[in-house]
Amino acid sequence: MTGFVLLRPFWLLALLPLIGLFAWLRRKGTAGGWESLVEPSMLQALRGLGLLVEGGGRSMALLPYIAAGMVAIALSGPAVLRPGATEFRALDPLVLMLDLSPSVVAEQPVLDELKSRAAEILAATEGRPVGVLLYAGDAYLASAPTTDAATLQGLVAVLDRGILPVPGSRPDVALSLSRDLFAAEDGHGLGGADLVMLSDGGGVAPRAIEEAARMKTDGARVWTLALPRAAQGAPAANRAGLDELANAGGGDAFASDAVPDLMARIARARTARLVEESTAGHAFRDLGPFILVLALGALWPLFRRQR
Repeated sequence: MTGFVLLRPFWLLALLPLIGLFAWLRRKGTAGGWESLVEPSMLQALRGLGLLVEGGGRSMALLPYIAAGMVAIALSGPAVLRPGATEFRALDPLVLMLDLSPSVVAEQPVLDELKSRAAEILAATEGRPVGVLLYAGDAYLASAPTTDAATLQGLVAVLDRGILPVPGSRPDVALSLSRDLFAAEDGHGLGGADLVMLSDGGGVAPRAIEEAARMKTDGARVWTLALPRAAQGAPAANRAGLDELANAGGGDAFASDAVPDLMARIARARTARLVEESTAGHAFRDLGPFILVLALGALWPLFRRQR
């Protein structure tokens, strides 16, 4: 979970009037034509004192605008994530929602794909609490979130047909169960949770879309990985349904072989959430003060005593 962010991006709007002012003054002239209103003897005295610089003065005139632009950039809060900053959101779980409906478990290659991709996600959690939920016609919590993702590898490896007693495909029930579990009085709430559904899209209906939208409202994000369907004559995977489900849940949809892209997007989403937290000042190193020092350096030539 790394990256570069702006803590106060609205300050970049200050660059617009600054650019407009510079363009207007540039068109009007460096000195604004005031030389015509000054006595020639005074102009000569000013030149003699080095207070009126001609020719090279144009480059010097840029310095205040450069410094002001750097100040605006500094105020926008360019920052980088501090090492270990994810500990500020240590309670935000990642929940694997594994589809064990008949259309997935009927063909061994599809089931193997599900287990392989789930194991790949577990290996990339980097100490984040991760849980496993299984669903078909009903949904079951196989493992509560744990920071020891390696212990879940064995659970995923033994998944097989017949494990779940109720056949069918009810992603809406799985989403509803997740919501109930994390909204429990002894839970930490849904805010910040990421739910990753590995499915062929079976059973994605308006009710599931509504459940995903409720997840988004509660602060969670729903992501999907589309599994292929290998059986001859079987209908194609419902990619459109998975896309709609992820969009309603505030996440995104990916093909099953795009786990690295999925984890990168989840990391960016967590970083964006950290920016909005009250603890953002602790989670990020603000580079603005260093840019302010550079702005002072840009102004320094203007304060040199002229000979």
